[in-house]
Amino acid sequence: MPDQPSPSTSTQWTDRGGKSVQDFESEGILSAVRRSLKLLAPGRRRLFLLASAVQVSLGLLDLLGIVLVGLLATVAVSVTGLSGVPPVVDRVLSAIGLGDLTVSQLTVLLAGSAVLVLISKTVISAILTRRIFKFLANRQAEVASRLARRFLNLPLLDVQRWTTSEAIYALGSGVGSAVVVVLGSAVTIAAEVFLFFIVGITLLAYDFVLTLIALGTFAVMVLVLNKILTRWGARNAQIMTDSSIKMLSAVSEALETYRETTVMNRRDLYVNRYERLIGRYATATANQSYVLEVPKYALEATLYLAILILAVVQFLTKDLAAAAATVAVFLAAGSRVVPALLRLQGAYINARNGSVTAMPTYYLADFLDAKAASGHLHAPRRDDMAARIRDRITSGHTEFEPRIEVRNVTVQYLDADEPALHSVNVSVEPGTSVALVGSTGAGKSTLSDVILGVLEPDQGSVLLGTKSPREAIDAWPGAIAYVPQSVALVYGTVRDNVALGLPPEMVDDDLVWEALERARIDDFLREARDGLNTAIGERGVRLSGGQRQRLGIARALYTRPLLLVLDEATSALDAETEQSIVQTLNDLEGQVTTVTVAHRLATVRRADQLIYLEGGKIRAQGTFQQVRGAVPDFDRQAALLGL
Repeated sequence: MPDQPSPSTSTQWTDRGGKSVQDFESEGILSAVRRSLKLLAPGRRRLFLLASAVQVSLGLLDLLGIVLVGLLATVAVSVTGLSGVPPVVDRVLSAIGLGDLTVSQLTVLLAGSAVLVLISKTVISAILTRRIFKFLANRQAEVASRLARRFLNLPLLDVQRWTTSEAIYALGSGVGSAVVVVLGSAVTIAAEVFLFFIVGITLLAYDFVLTLIALGTFAVMVLVLNKILTRWGARNAQIMTDSSIKMLSAVSEALETYRETTVMNRRDLYVNRYERLIGRYATATANQSYVLEVPKYALEATLYLAILILAVVQFLTKDLAAAAATVAVFLAAGSRVVPALLRLQGAYINARNGSVTAMPTYYLADFLDAKAASGHLHAPRRDDMAARIRDRITSGHTEFEPRIEVRNVTVQYLDADEPALHSVNVSVEPGTSVALVGSTGAGKSTLSDVILGVLEPDQGSVLLGTKSPREAIDAWPGAIAYVPQSVALVYGTVRDNVALGLPPEMVDDDLVWEALERARIDDFLREARDGLNTAIGERGVRLSGGQRQRLGIARALYTRPLLLVLDEATSALDAETEQSIVQTLNDLEGQVTTVTVAHRLATVRRADQLIYLEGGKIRAQGTFQQVRGAVPDFDRQAALLGL
């Protein structure tokens, strides 16, 4: 695999065209919200905006509750006889049909109405918030699935730009941050800002100077908290993001290299590395939790101090009714506004942090959009692929002609000085066999990847029959199969691995046994107690290397392909089993077109056509004997093996 840059740190994201934490800080939350909204399908986006508008409008109930509390305080003070109901209040009560009620009746009515309105707002808001977050959680699943589908339809070189850990994070936790955290926080921010606006306008109309003083006091406090906590939170979020990706990498590497690290006594080094990473992650998580708690203490203390000062000043400078009404109004407003400020501060910090932890997902989405715009992203099908594969196996892949035409193909990897393939031309007739030989790095695997369509040539074209590899795979799923040098097995049973990815109800056990028989592994499994239900363990740990390789060959043969590509597929087999597999391939001659990449000359000497590659170019092409005559090094290797 060619070396590719990796975005596992904020610096590397920037190097690859992504954005750093500082970039997101300079763009602001609105940019993150726009990016997150862009991830949603248009119809879902409209539903989200509608629900958000309803949530925001609930602030009007808060305003009504505050007004009712002010009226209640004014009327309640009038009961003492120290002050009457102000004329303006009396006119308002008369206008709404309450002028004929007694003071006691009015007090009870206003108190009940204020409580009902404020509780109703809280309940409705809680229910709607739950629905919005449930909606966003469902959208998270949709977005993750859509990005994964598009990502897995990228050409191989583009997929290889991402490490496994980065891809897992960008398609998992990163999507959650982008959709649930950023958009959920945005709804909260919008609702609380609207509440501040309408309450602020009302209080300004009630007492302009006093409201300005109150707003200024809380604004200073919020700005100070925001300046301190936002940067602290962003740093914590970046540490959590990087640590998450690196922890995934550490665990994956430790499991992949378990034998080597055991023999070389380096397991503790991986444990120490994981310990450092989990320590950083845990510290950042604790700091993040504390960051969200700080505003509560600061704003509550500010509220209590402000109300105390307000009460003293009002009762010293105004009559009892006016003072009580003012204190009640501002106390009611403060009881609603300060919790809202806490929610706003928390939502703002969450949104900023979410924009940082969502960076990998934002970058992946931009990356996929750019590839789609340039025509390098194949549109995934959404039909029932499993049913199509089953039907194609049953029908025998009719109309597919396994002819290969490679025309003037050039492939150059990123940062490579020379092309991996240079002006390569190959023609393979249906039902014949071709072997790709040459030294390591000659371009054999690259040519097989081009034929399979997992690599797209920079120049030239490839046709399988009359279609490009991608078009042929889409039109005839299962007609083309591949066996790699290192077979990747999934956690599950033998059946799960042979019928890779197919749902259980779509698997034909007779075809599974047929494939296992052709791969010379059926005897071992027939003797096993569980047969096709035999669990192989994660990465096939319960199987030998040769058994894993034969299971990979059975996987390729399950769909009865007409074009079979094998990349060093027999390298892990003993000589006897290898000859059995070679015999299987010989039995397919005339029916299946085979392309074999191999270093073992005994495996390829019976191929109809040999292609000798050197430095990405075809040096010789023909029968085994013709290539021996054209390439002295190849002839010398064959002579040493007694061929």
